[in-house]
Amino acid sequence: MRNLDDLLHEIGRTPVPELAWLDSAVVAAFAVRQSEMRATSRLLSAAAVLALGFGYASGSMMSTPARAADNNLVIVETPLAPSILLDFL
Repeated sequence: MRNLDDLLHEIGRTPVPELAWLDSAVVAAFAVRQSEMRATSRLLSAAAVLALGFGYASGSMMSTPARAADNNLVIVETPLAPSILLDFL
């Protein structure tokens, strides 16, 4: 496999009329990249629709409605909080 420097030196030594293959190679590479992007977009769209469907289905199967948690779960002072750890400095 050739490295980029060798390829650029070879292109630099090639006369201009013989570089016609370069245009077709670039256009072909863009076409491949565009088809890959299209496939990726379709895959991500399908995954999003599937995730929304699972979320809706699992949410509609709940027998009781969701309820907010009590305020007693919030801990005001935590001994490992960054502000406590910085007091030692």
